[in-house]
Amino acid sequence: MNAVALTPALAWLATFAVHSSLAGAFALMVSLLLRRRAIALQESLLRWSLWVGVVSSSLQFVLPVGWWLGAPLGLEPVLVDPAAPTATVATAEWPFAANGPAAAAAPSAAWTWPWSWQATLLMAALAAAVAGLGWLVVVHRRLVRVLATRHPETDARVLTTAAAVAARLGLRQSPHVSRSPLIATPIAFGWLRPEICLPIRAATLGDDSLRAMLAHEVAHLRRGDPAWMWLAAWLTALCPWHPVLHLVRRRWARLVEHRCDAVAAQHSSPAAVARCLLDVAEWLRPAPVAIALGMAARPSALRERVEAVLRAAAPHAPNRAAAAVFGGLSLTALTVAAPGGAVPAATAADLTFVGPVAPMLLEAAPEPAAPPAALELLVSSLRDERLSLQAEAAELYHELALRRASPELRQLQANLRQRLSDLERSQQRLDALLGRRASRSR
Repeated sequence: MNAVALTPALAWLATFAVHSSLAGAFALMVSLLLRRRAIALQESLLRWSLWVGVVSSSLQFVLPVGWWLGAPLGLEPVLVDPAAPTATVATAEWPFAANGPAAAAAPSAAWTWPWSWQATLLMAALAAAVAGLGWLVVVHRRLVRVLATRHPETDARVLTTAAAVAARLGLRQSPHVSRSPLIATPIAFGWLRPEICLPIRAATLGDDSLRAMLAHEVAHLRRGDPAWMWLAAWLTALCPWHPVLHLVRRRWARLVEHRCDAVAAQHSSPAAVARCLLDVAEWLRPAPVAIALGMAARPSALRERVEAVLRAAAPHAPNRAAAAVFGGLSLTALTVAAPGGAVPAATAADLTFVGPVAPMLLEAAPEPAAPPAALELLVSSLRDERLSLQAEAAELYHELALRRASPELRQLQANLRQRLSDLERSQQRLDALLGRRASRSR
């Protein structure tokens, strides 16, 4: 892993954190202000805020738009005045500051933390993402084990009701219906082959309550909620350090249930939905179960959902044109106006050398003894070439300070930095060799 590879990742991560925080905070503020009004608007806004940060940060990262935070997040240029001839610049290999050839040339330097703050921050985010994905894999495997116990539904009343509800809600194909003894609440899943898995006691429900339960789950399938929820779970698992994402996802999941309750009430009755919620909540009490998702899975939200469905009006279809316009405007605003992280360019044109990412270790180098003429000529030639490259690097960084750097210009910058680093190491080896020869000659 090198600095060039890590710098874009850290800059994008910082940009995503800023953009998603702005979008999520705005969506949460609107949702809290509206409270129980305009549930469809709140749900759409919260769902959009989960993903707009990913898109806007990626666009801002590759397009010449937006303005950037002042804090350096990638290659941190360190300006060194070359006028001091008695100082040598020992460049630490990033991110291991104590393991490069410069560290070998200066064994007397005090030990410091071997990782730069950029590498430490990036590795911490990577470790958190791995832990989050591990948790998500465990949950998924648990769900797969539970669903492995399901069997196809054979009750004619349940199958007929499911087919009628699916046709009325406009589902393209009637969902497969199954039943499992290890769940206490119904689960809707599947993208290409939609399926509803019911608890074992679903057949004991009355006709109205059964219709309300199936309408709620078919509404999830019709809206594509299982896929959206799974993608949101992946996003929050990859960013467990982002509290705004978790708050937005939790609020959005609650509003999704409210919207599906409203659809179920429209196709049965509000009283039937409330009765179904109470029945399902009662199933959670006798004994623990492996999985409890969907309707009344959290008893703490039961009262809120029952009250909401009893007083809710008929759900309104979202205005897709207005949603598209708002989404485009918010994405453009975040991409163009929101701050983000970037690699800062050098700003001091009168200093000629811009060092690499790691902090520069400046120490007085002992003057070597007078070398032979051939070695002296070689050292002089090497220093001349190094000064020439320093001048090229200074000119390039001056250009970067005046405008947005193109990918070609950044590649040229990286090539010059590599050449300068190679020459620096060669000069250090020569100085060390000359020093040892001088000490032996004395």
